[in-house]
Amino acid sequence: MPREPAKHNDRLYKGYSRLFKGFLAIGIIAVIALFIYFNQAVVSDLRKDAKRLSEAYAHLIQYGASEATDPAVIDFIFDNIITKVNFPMIVTDRHGNPSAWTMEYSPTDTSAAIRHKLLKLVKEYDHQNTPIEIKSDTAVISILHYGDSDLIWKLRIIPIIEISVLTLFIAIAFIGFRNIKQSEQRSIWVGMAKETAHQLGTPLSSLIGWVELLRMRYQEGKIALAADFHNGDFMEMTDKMLADLHRLERIATRFGQIGSAPDLSEHNVNDIVRAVVDYLRPRLPAGGVTITEHYDDLPATRVNGELLRWVVENLVKNSMEATNPKTGVISISTAHNAMQKKVTIIVEDNGKGIPFSEQKKIFSPGFTTKKRGWGLGLTLARRIIEEYHGGKISLRTSEPGIKTIFAVELPL
Repeated sequence: MPREPAKHNDRLYKGYSRLFKGFLAIGIIAVIALFIYFNQAVVSDLRKDAKRLSEAYAHLIQYGASEATDPAVIDFIFDNIITKVNFPMIVTDRHGNPSAWTMEYSPTDTSAAIRHKLLKLVKEYDHQNTPIEIKSDTAVISILHYGDSDLIWKLRIIPIIEISVLTLFIAIAFIGFRNIKQSEQRSIWVGMAKETAHQLGTPLSSLIGWVELLRMRYQEGKIALAADFHNGDFMEMTDKMLADLHRLERIATRFGQIGSAPDLSEHNVNDIVRAVVDYLRPRLPAGGVTITEHYDDLPATRVNGELLRWVVENLVKNSMEATNPKTGVISISTAHNAMQKKVTIIVEDNGKGIPFSEQKKIFSPGFTTKKRGWGLGLTLARRIIEEYHGGKISLRTSEPGIKTIFAVELPL
């Protein structure tokens, strides 16, 4: 019950977050649409100007074709007006043969190669703009073909460049925001872990001391027990109490190591895995879940024994919770790959599995499919294996109701 308000606040936060993202996406789309609209409006105006100029030049050429026109005027029109336009233009005769052009090709070059290029450009220009007929009286004497200017091409490309840059900027911002958020989450969990370790450490040390003192006083005969309380029972109970207290002490040590570089030393990974199995086997459902083991011959590996034990313990506990209490089977194995220089721990179970839609989320902070829990187990396990040991932890496969396999790979 105490966690319900937190869940309510979390739902509100997620709702506001989605609303903000929606407004942001709409705003970006609106800005891009307005930019493209005004850009295309400018392009349309420039093309209209080009058409008006082309029509004017067509009239000039038509005027120059008149028999009454002075040849000097014709030369002046072509050399000083028509050739100075800022968009490409080709004039062909009524049979489609190029007779004049404003490109860099020499006007005296009438080779087949130049003619082929000009005819290709004519088709391209006619696709861009409607050609203009040049008439003398009522007969068509020439046709003017014109293309878009360099400025129009640049304006057309600008929206693509802008959208590409904006997309890249949004992607970088998203990645940066996500990394900052993950960093903040890590800082929070590290702080919580260290505070938990600090809070647990003092009373645990005190309890261990009191149990040791109790045992010592009993052995000295300074503590008398009831007649039905045998010496063996007392020592066995205090042994179990000490074992659980030392386990709590190890848990506090584990939390204290989160967020700082752990000490690595050579261990046999098989011994660490066996210790986890030996601890968890008595805690299996009676007559139900079974654990099978297979250990390969492993060389010594530099690891932090306590943290690696935590990872294996977390994986096995997850399997215990996922399997059927009556028919569950958990298989734990180790392997050594000499060629790849790595040691692998495999934890497999026949439990309910992980839906495909959730498999990419299982290592994310706060993600859990359990009714209880903070969703930190696999997140911390990944950090321990990948950041502290330079290894890899992965979900190899999960088929709901059939099998789920986790693998931990440690470099030698």
